[in-house]
Amino acid sequence: MIFIITKDFFLFQGVFNLQEKEKTIKINQLSDINFNELDHDVKIIIDTYHNNIIDETTVKLLNDINVERIIILAPFHISKLKSQSPLLFVSRKEQILNLLSLIIDEKISYQKPNVALSHNQLKLVNSIINQHNIHEITQSLNISEQTMRIQKFNIMLKLKLRRISDLVTLKISPYF
Repeated sequence: MIFIITKDFFLFQGVFNLQEKEKTIKINQLSDINFNELDHDVKIIIDTYHNNIIDETTVKLLNDINVERIIILAPFHISKLKSQSPLLFVSRKEQILNLLSLIIDEKISYQKPNVALSHNQLKLVNSIINQHNIHEITQSLNISEQTMRIQKFNIMLKLKLRRISDLVTLKISPYF
């Protein structure tokens, strides 16, 4: 069984129609799945594009679930995201047939994205894009202003930005 979390109808239809072996179900969030009633053969696809789905609840669920494979469609790797299940970060630009082979095949030829953000950096970028002020960001992330400045610098370094405001024009901004 394949669960897919996406707002992209065409992606869902592609996965649904191109693979024939397993039942594919579209859901809105990871908490919609009752993992107590499922076996280990479940695969989960999380599409982060225009779908800010990597929130605290999802992170906690990912730590606890034990399924065959979790595929997260994102242009970056979230380095501190942990799971009992194999966790693959795949570029959304990957061809649908290659994505299907990652979902269905037992043998995995997989290359991790070059950019890796920590979960706190991901939340910081999300807050900046959503135009939260410094005080709101430091309170919500429970960090000091100095830590926030250092994190912003590290994000700019990883994403090769000159200004933090360039995040908005960056091609990966819809993933936040």
